[in-house]
Amino acid sequence: MKKIELGKGLDNLYFGMSRDEFKSIMGEPDEVQTIENEQLPDDVSEAWHYDDVELSASFDKLEDWKLTSLAVSSDSYSFEGIDLIGLSQQEVLEQIELMGLGDVYLEDLTDNEESSQQIATVLDVSLNLWFDNGILTEIQWGPFWDEEEEEFIWPDKED
Repeated sequence: MKKIELGKGLDNLYFGMSRDEFKSIMGEPDEVQTIENEQLPDDVSEAWHYDDVELSASFDKLEDWKLTSLAVSSDSYSFEGIDLIGLSQQEVLEQIELMGLGDVYLEDLTDNEESSQQIATVLDVSLNLWFDNGILTEIQWGPFWDEEEEEFIWPDKED
C-alpha cells in the first residue's frame, strides 16, 4: 500500500524533485506526454505515465522541470489510511468532510449522455478527485500553494 501525502508527494517521491531524481526511483516512463499552453509559450509541462502502477507525474518548465503533481488510479494507494479509489462520490465526499480538508468545489465535465464525469477540487490542499459515473477513478494532488506569494510551497525532503 502506497501512502498519498498531501502537499508532499507519495512515499519517496516528493514534490520539487527533478526529472532525473524521479527517474532514478521509478525508471523510464511508459509514455511521456508534452502539454503546451497556446497562450503562454513558456508554459510547458510533461506528464510521465507508469502504466503498471497506475501513476502519472507532471513536471513543469516554469518550475525548472520540478515535479508539480501526481495522479493515481489504483486502489493500492491509500489516502489518510483509506482506499478511496472505487468508492462512490458520496462516500468519498463524506470522508473528505470528516478529514476537514476544506471546501469542496464540484464541477460537472460530462460531455455526452452515455457517461458522466465530475471533478471535486479542494483548493486548500491542492487536491482533485475525478469521478466517472459516480465512482472515484483518480486522485490528483500537488504541492501546497502560497496565495500571497503566488508560488508553490515545496516540501522538505527530510519530512
